[in-house]
Amino acid sequence: MRHPSPLILCLAATLACASGGGTTSVTTSWRDPSAGMLSFHRILAAYVTNDPAVRRSVEDKLSRKIPNSFPAYSAVPNLSLTDPQKAREQLRDKLFDGAVVMRVVDVENQQVYVPGSAWYAPYPSFYGYWGASWGMVQSPGYVINNKYVTVETAIYSIKDDKLVWAGRTRTQNPGSAGKLVDETVDAVAKELRSQQLIP
Repeated sequence: MRHPSPLILCLAATLACASGGGTTSVTTSWRDPSAGMLSFHRILAAYVTNDPAVRRSVEDKLSRKIPNSFPAYSAVPNLSLTDPQKAREQLRDKLFDGAVVMRVVDVENQQVYVPGSAWYAPYPSFYGYWGASWGMVQSPGYVINNKYVTVETAIYSIKDDKLVWAGRTRTQNPGSAGKLVDETVDAVAKELRSQQLIP
């Protein structure tokens, strides 16, 4: 019986982490008790980060995934980040009535040890031991590095200036920012459907 070599086992573990076979789930959420079905006409899709390139990439992805939404960086390129009154006027001028804002709130790395295993043939005598030793197969243990990313998503009614829904998702080994956004939006949409906020 042939067993996988330690190198193959380590490669498989590494590829599983790197390929982004991640899983995303909503860990907590809150909704405005008075909120009914969400029906925004123009939605601002915003991603909070100090990296302009990542912001553009994520906001583009968000706007493709969410109907009637527009990336904040291009829809309102000079949107004030520090003056709420100015931001209110800018968004009102652009006729936005809703906003989806996402941001990463935690990145956690965990190491999981996968114990090895060994198989030994019986050896009642020297010659039995001698022959069996060459047939021994040993697979050493190895460590898998898992990355968990927590993303906060908040949905606001700009028209009423209030929070309608907020939730946090946790993704294991997302692989890329694009995959993280896809899985987060899918998980949030599923949760919003279950709460009867979207059809």
